[in-house]
Amino acid sequence: MFRPFLTACLIAATTLPALALPDRPEDKERHREWKEEQKEDRRYWKERDKQERKYWRERERESREHRPHRYDDDDRDHGHGRRHIAPPWMNGYWRSGETRRYVALVPGDPSRMYVFLDGRWVLRRVRDHRARLDLEGAFRLPMAPPPIAPPRIGLDLHVVLFN
Repeated sequence: MFRPFLTACLIAATTLPALALPDRPEDKERHREWKEEQKEDRRYWKERDKQERKYWRERERESREHRPHRYDDDDRDHGHGRRHIAPPWMNGYWRSGETRRYVALVPGDPSRMYVFLDGRWVLRRVRDHRARLDLEGAFRLPMAPPPIAPPRIGLDLHVVLFN
């Protein structure tokens, strides 16, 4: 009987004085500083979210204005002598003296393509969604026999020749 009473008294003696002490001015000041930091942090992230939304809104607007590279549909029927020009964003892939520019497109995956450079096939990743539209349009072009067989990845690659 005496033991539970003693335990309750010890607990009350240790917790009540801590609760009864008045707040020290340093603690109030520290709490105020912490609240200000939290407020600034919220402001910063709110502004950052606003900038990110604006960025993606502009990207979406640009993509709606973009017109994919046009491969003339009416010229496809006139024979194999047609010269197809690569989209301008692809010009950096080849050396300036090359006249025959081969590209192997991966069906079903417009983010990957193989470019024929210096006698070998090099994988290029396409991250710009506007460029992917151009690659999807290039599937309509006739296939060309490559000088060296494209890499075997389990799919038949669509090889296109740009002059």
